[in-house]
Amino acid sequence: MGYLIAAVIVIYLIYLLVTKVIIPLIVKVIIPVTGILLAISLAVSVAGAVLYGLYTSLVSFLTSLLVHINPYTTYADKLSSAHSGIKRNYFFGPGYHQISITVRDALSFQKDRLEKLGEWKDDHTGNPWFLDMWVYIFYGVAAFCAFVIGFAWIAVFSLLMPLILIPGMCVFYVFFAPLWGVDRLILMLKAIQSRCPDCKRISIVPVFICPNCGMRHKKLTPGPYGILTQKCSCEKRLAATCFTGRSGYKAVCPFCGSGLAASDARQFGIQLVGGANTGKTTFLASFWHEYLERLKSMRGISITATPEDAFAKLEYWFQNGDSSATTEINANMYSVIHREGKKTPIQMTIYDIAGEAFSDFANNIQQQQFQYCEGIVFIIDPNIPPAYVSETVSGFIHEFEGLRGLRSIKTSDVPAAVLITKADLYKQQIGLPKIKADFNANAQKYADARGSTSMELVRNGICRAFLDSRGFSNAMNLIDARFNKVQYYPVSAMGHPAAFGQKYEPWGVLEPITWLLQQQGALFQNVLSLL
Repeated sequence: MGYLIAAVIVIYLIYLLVTKVIIPLIVKVIIPVTGILLAISLAVSVAGAVLYGLYTSLVSFLTSLLVHINPYTTYADKLSSAHSGIKRNYFFGPGYHQISITVRDALSFQKDRLEKLGEWKDDHTGNPWFLDMWVYIFYGVAAFCAFVIGFAWIAVFSLLMPLILIPGMCVFYVFFAPLWGVDRLILMLKAIQSRCPDCKRISIVPVFICPNCGMRHKKLTPGPYGILTQKCSCEKRLAATCFTGRSGYKAVCPFCGSGLAASDARQFGIQLVGGANTGKTTFLASFWHEYLERLKSMRGISITATPEDAFAKLEYWFQNGDSSATTEINANMYSVIHREGKKTPIQMTIYDIAGEAFSDFANNIQQQQFQYCEGIVFIIDPNIPPAYVSETVSGFIHEFEGLRGLRSIKTSDVPAAVLITKADLYKQQIGLPKIKADFNANAQKYADARGSTSMELVRNGICRAFLDSRGFSNAMNLIDARFNKVQYYPVSAMGHPAAFGQKYEPWGVLEPITWLLQQQGALFQNVLSLL
């Protein structure tokens, strides 16, 4: 009985302990405290995950941005062949490339960090469930935040950068487009162009060579690669316009790479036309000697003869009474650049081709200079069979018309001077004394349709009559039928029979070219005052 009472007392005491102590303790202390601890633990886990996501996304983005802070290290210019050695302006390609490459690598870096977070999760699971629960909560929240915030960073960057690039590009266009137009307008108004001595093709803006490293730069004009200047791969700033010093650089032909005499000059070209052994080279030697000697006495003008070795050879022949037949099928180009103060330089060029070329253009290099030459000089040796001269003239005219696009019934406005060479052998018939005497005594014989006469008309009449009497009427008819402006001149380039060691004594060599220069208006006004 006593055991029963004791058991009842114990049970009652346990009941009292559970109901009065343990349950209230659990309800009022343990549960609230546990809830608070759980909430704090969850909050800490979530906050840590958020901070981790923020940290990883920011680090991934900044790492990518720093790697690509200079977009030129990875930017591939699609026009690099045309702009070799020049960095494209940031707003015209590299900037957008920087955005795309930064976004791409930021996502890649973020992916790597998420993979490492997954490895951390795998390393810290497999514990009691209540511990794994915290690992999964932290991983899930951290991965979510890293993904969402990372994309938020990238989205903000992708929006902000175009907002910077587009206004910058617009400002760039505001400056570069007018400057490009002004650069081309100046070149057009001043008739500036370059003519290649090899392929004879024309270029408005040739290839310029960096004076620092020798890099060749195509299209050195205002544009996406720079406005007033462009940066070479050697970091040297190059002038990009004709009014900021671009013409001070050496230039080469953009088609064949041959060196050019000048890139800032207005051009005046003369084509010599004559068969083999007609005296073209002798005329060149005499004319250039006389012409350059006259220019040396002119103050304020500087001249550059190019190529130097070719001019040196002409001068040697002049001083020593020697000469040599032209053998090159591709025309030799003898140029003199005239510079006078701030005026546009003038490049005067005479083209000389082997006489054989005029009778068979089909097998030779196409003579591009026929398209743009401003004057023609026909050289006729009265001792050569007329049929050969007619063949030479006919061959030239056929090629000239083809390159110029002239119809057979249309004449050309290009002035043409016809030279009767070796006139020292025929002084009585066509010499200067004969022309002056006829002008004084019989000028009306050569009067034009209006009854006017001049020394020019007398000279033309005497020269034409002389050529006609020697059977050259067909050659003259071919020339007169194709050219509106034709003048005839007697010329003695050597002045005496060929004799080595006897210096040239020319006469009449300046007059034909002087007339051709006069057809250019005021272009050669100062030079003409000396001739």
